[in-house]
Amino acid sequence: MSGNIEEAGIRILPEGELISGVVEKHSRFLEEYRKEFEELDSRLNQFEEDEKNAKISRARMAERKEVLKEKRQQYYHQAEGLLDKELFPKLDTVTADKIKEDIKKLKGHIEPEEEQKLKDSFMEHLQGLTLEKEVEENIILQTRARMEDARNSNLELKEITESEKQLEEDEGNKNSEITKNKPQHKWLSSKIKSHEDALSYWEKQKV
Repeated sequence: MSGNIEEAGIRILPEGELISGVVEKHSRFLEEYRKEFEELDSRLNQFEEDEKNAKISRARMAERKEVLKEKRQQYYHQAEGLLDKELFPKLDTVTADKIKEDIKKLKGHIEPEEEQKLKDSFMEHLQGLTLEKEVEENIILQTRARMEDARNSNLELKEITESEKQLEEDEGNKNSEITKNKPQHKWLSSKIKSHEDALSYWEKQKV
């Protein structure tokens, strides 16, 4: 039988050589799987770190938005307070009520661009009234400044809202990547464990 095998060009490997071959095979697979696992593990860890940072950012944005909303209303309240003290007593009720109504519109939830148009129109009307009623120029300047501060608050609010949308989009993409890669991550971990166990077993057989 041995002669037939040799004649067919088949060489029976000694046990030591056979075990070395098996050890080499498992070592090669381990190296490949570990490399892929480490790269994937690093990416998934980064995604999870990004998710933590995104949660912190969203919390800060939510806090900042509340501050800006309050500030914006405060600025308009200050502007109205100036006019109530210096201008309204010199106006008839209808005109004063119209100005108050305009301020109410400005204080509402509107886009900064629309707010700018309303503010410009409001200030133009106010300028005419203050000249007519001989109100100090300083009152107009202060009112304009408070309203500009209010609009700047609204601009920042819009920027934060857009940043929140971008964060949500990025988070959605990362969650999708995590979901897609988790099975491969788990499979590689299992394969590495399997080859480590096999390698440990065969290396003991070499002794």
